Amino acid sequence: MIEILITVLVLAIGILGVASTQVVSLQMNSQSQSRSQAVLLAEDLLDRIRANSDNPGDYALAQDDAQGADGGDCATSFVPANATVAANDIAAWENSLACLLPEAERTVAVDPLTNVVTVTIDWNQNDQAMNPVVVRTQI
Repeated sequence: MIEILITVLVLAIGILGVASTQVVSLQMNSQSQSRSQAVLLAEDLLDRIRANSDNPGDYALAQDDAQGADGGDCATSFVPANATVAANDIAAWENSLACLLPEAERTVAVDPLTNVVTVTIDWNQNDQAMNPVVVRTQI
């Protein structure tokens, strides 16, 4: 009888170990997906800037800018206004950011002397510290 109880105890501990491994795996998968989305969003904005390379300074965004600075609303039927190419690109990109990474914060810094553009995207993941993704390129 004791052998059966010990076997059940060992089996229960093993099942709990497998369950905790599965939970950690799911958390890591979610973090990986968010990081991939952030990298793709940063590359998307850099591609938009390359397409409008005559005006890279128009894409500069400080973190405290009103438009989308703290995770704006996701509009699934988003249509850009009839503004400049850069303004439409930024509005469309920030809508994508709000849809894919809610509550994300972003900055876009453009060095006018070297045309180096730095896109930084931060977000909270499961009540952990901010996880910044920084993508830098020269236009």
